[in-house]
Amino acid sequence: MESHRLSTNVVPKHYALMLTPDLNNFTFKGEVVVSVEIKEPTALITLYASDLEIRSANARVFPSQQELSATPILDKKAETLSLDFKTTLPQGTTELRIAFSGKLNDQMCGFYRSKYVAKDGAERHLATTQFEATDARRCFPCWDEPACKATFDVTLVVPNDLDAISNMPVAESKSYPNGMREFHFTTTPIMSTYLLAFVVGKFDSIESKTKDGVLVRVFTMPGKSEQGRFALDVAAKTLELYNEYFAIPYPLPKCDLIAIPDFAAGAMENWGAITYRETALLIDPENSSAAARQRVAIVVAHELAHQWFGNLVTMQWWTDLWLNEGFASWIEYMGVNHLFPEWDIWTQFMADAYAPALRDDALRSTHPIEVEVHHPSEISEIFDAISYEKGASVIRMIEVYLGPDTFRDGLRAYLKRHQYSNAATGDLWQALEDVSGKPVRNIMESWTKQPGYPVLTLMNLGGDLFGIRQTRFLSSPLLTLTPEEEAQVWHIPIPLGITGASGKGQESLFMRQREAQVELSRAHGWVNLNAHRIGFLRVNYTPELWKALEKPVAQKEIGPIDRFGIASDLAALTRAGQLPTTQTLEMLQAYRNETNYTVWIQILGILGALKNLLAYKSCYEEFCAYARDIFAGVWRSVGWDARENESHLDSLLRALVLGAMGDYKDPYVGKEAGERWLAHLAGKKPLDPNLRVSVYAITASCAGQKAPSVFETMLKQHRASELQEEKNRYLRALGNFQDPLLLKRALEFSLSGDVRSQDTIWAIASVSENPAGRNLAWEFFKENWEEFNRRYSEGGLKLISRFVSSVGNPFTSEEKAQDVEMFFQTHEAPSARRAIARTLERIRANAAWLKKDGASIAEWLANRTKVQ
Repeated sequence: MESHRLSTNVVPKHYALMLTPDLNNFTFKGEVVVSVEIKEPTALITLYASDLEIRSANARVFPSQQELSATPILDKKAETLSLDFKTTLPQGTTELRIAFSGKLNDQMCGFYRSKYVAKDGAERHLATTQFEATDARRCFPCWDEPACKATFDVTLVVPNDLDAISNMPVAESKSYPNGMREFHFTTTPIMSTYLLAFVVGKFDSIESKTKDGVLVRVFTMPGKSEQGRFALDVAAKTLELYNEYFAIPYPLPKCDLIAIPDFAAGAMENWGAITYRETALLIDPENSSAAARQRVAIVVAHELAHQWFGNLVTMQWWTDLWLNEGFASWIEYMGVNHLFPEWDIWTQFMADAYAPALRDDALRSTHPIEVEVHHPSEISEIFDAISYEKGASVIRMIEVYLGPDTFRDGLRAYLKRHQYSNAATGDLWQALEDVSGKPVRNIMESWTKQPGYPVLTLMNLGGDLFGIRQTRFLSSPLLTLTPEEEAQVWHIPIPLGITGASGKGQESLFMRQREAQVELSRAHGWVNLNAHRIGFLRVNYTPELWKALEKPVAQKEIGPIDRFGIASDLAALTRAGQLPTTQTLEMLQAYRNETNYTVWIQILGILGALKNLLAYKSCYEEFCAYARDIFAGVWRSVGWDARENESHLDSLLRALVLGAMGDYKDPYVGKEAGERWLAHLAGKKPLDPNLRVSVYAITASCAGQKAPSVFETMLKQHRASELQEEKNRYLRALGNFQDPLLLKRALEFSLSGDVRSQDTIWAIASVSENPAGRNLAWEFFKENWEEFNRRYSEGGLKLISRFVSSVGNPFTSEEKAQDVEMFFQTHEAPSARRAIARTLERIRANAAWLKKDGASIAEWLANRTKVQ
């Protein structure tokens, strides 16, 4: 395959970069001086540049001091700048000086502009950066590959009334008579271009210091600094924890956390100048929910982990993106658990990381954790559940296999060995092997170099002898394993905790072959394979062993992680056609007395998949009644109002259960939600922030004849709110109305200037998840393809994949699969190829599931109704 990498004959050593942004005309001009090492004589030097105008380019050759001018040649498709010197530059050090200019774009990538409304009602702008994965080249000509590390001196020239922030502290600043001010920052450590950052605008800030003397600051838009107080506290304590865990002190003198109004990702780990969406950093004590607080803690812990795992040691190439993201997605839970043990965050890991990874990796269109990346357009596609959540899950697995202390010592060795340099996955395995003496590479390559994962099937071979067989699991009943897939085997490195009713603890089994045997005493009564769900896999049983699990689940003889896992495995096997859906419907009744928040997330997910499947079927109302019955007991337990000093998890559970009761059309909940919303608007009784997402959505769904006026009021509330979290609550609620005309307005509103580009997805997804809006969302997406493509197919993270998944995944017919397929045959979206393939696979799996089990589900629900 054609290479899209730069030659290694010329490598950068140091950049001196000066930029002058113009926030009135949305342009910038700059000059970069790059000290490069030329390994072999050449007359042509090629580096990256995109969307830039090159004003001049020359070189100074050392030690002769010879000055040479170059002819700049821009290749728009390849995003390169070639400097033709017409004469050969010698081996050794040369200094390139390039003057350039560009635009502060509105696409949330490169050097871009963001806007906000100031306290005086005026619209203001700031300039900021987002360079991951390949957008530093949109700001200045550079060697924009992670292995091309260098040091950076940054100088920003800005109006006197604006602040400037970069990776390092300000070394000096000086003002000029023309009203401009120059900020010069101290030299960075050696690092990759994608980690460079600068932000220019008006900010408020708060600060503290770690016990090691690192200055920690949170920067916000004017008037919002106190909303950064929670994140500031989390950041300072997490830095201290990581200093101890990694045994390498945080290497920069300061760590800034900066809230950006327009931001494509959740956050970006720029070294020493981490940028965030406002909703991932700011907490309003009066109006933010417990879920928002937890999200901020998780995101802060994730980005701070990158300061070591990603910044200090950086992947060699994007093939090893998971080294950055998988590790940070694992250790964020360790960090949050250290600060907030009462949150039971490792149980929540099952719902937030483990289960989503199992879901996506069960598709044939998945990819290995270590996936070859050739063209820049492919990079954004792997910022997905495989790199993040599967990566975190296999890290969790190997930590259990090695033991936490040995694993930590291996990480320390890895970081120390490769600090200020680059590494590949094999380097991590080597460090862990060196410390542990165990065959880590041999085991883990079966998890990172091949796609998918196994399902373990437990079968009685007679008496107390049981057999276990592993085969690749595919989530679609349409698919049968190919010979290549049949041949796949995983080395399962952890004791498969086999617990049973005997209460004698766990038996252990290591699987390195396709089949294994184990003796289980009949006294076990029931068997729970893969206890604590450490192995990244599914488990299937014989019908009698599945049936035997109902009682221990109902009586909570099995812990919450395993109650979660049992339901998750059962549902996945059902969707894959390996078990009848009626078996899942029966089993879910054993969860009626469940009390654990994370387990309820899984139950809600299973019911949601069935709700989507049955939305247009005659048994839909009977299904909603069944779902209400499942939730009835826990709803009576949690009720509407918070109890004094109740736990974080109780708050999360109440919001989840309320949302479920509303979603499944409980008339009393619908009426009460509307009344509470009106009382909230009137200032009579403020709504608990934890309940607002659910109450707003239920109110919209149940508005009936009042829907037009409720819609207008919600639009007004969205526009009036200064808290982005509140805006997003209303934006999501707009997709819950039942009137197609109002849903069409919600879709149109999502693309308006009142909605930030990164938040459009909230309304689109909400409408597409609403049975009344499923087809509307897809047609709207097609009709407005040019705008979606312009906004979300270009630039850094290329968010178009999220929209493809949102509007396509709910469909349940082959007809719709063909519609989606045909549309993308004539509307190219290179950065969404994987998302399109996954979406088509899911639609066809839904259609096959409905065809196979639709009639039996309807019959089961009808019989249940008769009995009642």
